[in-house]
Amino acid sequence: MTVAPTTHVPPARPAAYRELVRQRNSFTVAMTLTFLVLYFLLPLLAGYNKPLMATKVFGNVTFGYVLAFLEFLMGWVMAAIYVRKARTFDRLALEAQVPGGGA
Repeated sequence: MTVAPTTHVPPARPAAYRELVRQRNSFTVAMTLTFLVLYFLLPLLAGYNKPLMATKVFGNVTFGYVLAFLEFLMGWVMAAIYVRKARTFDRLALEAQVPGGGA
């Protein structure tokens, strides 16, 4: 008994869906790379450029402390950027829904 090969072709995705995936992937890669660079900047500078990290910026506050504080700020800023961008993703997701389609 032989089994005939199936010729099932998956349904074509709407253009809005493809645009959603493209924008989301582009945004995710950019945000991830930005986060990783900024996140690893602190330990790399602390290990390899101690004079820079010990430079006093104002009073007894060094550049290392300022950079560490900026990492916390970076998390909040990136979260705010994501919230704004998510509105675009939500709009595209609504456009991509197939009327009468499943989940």
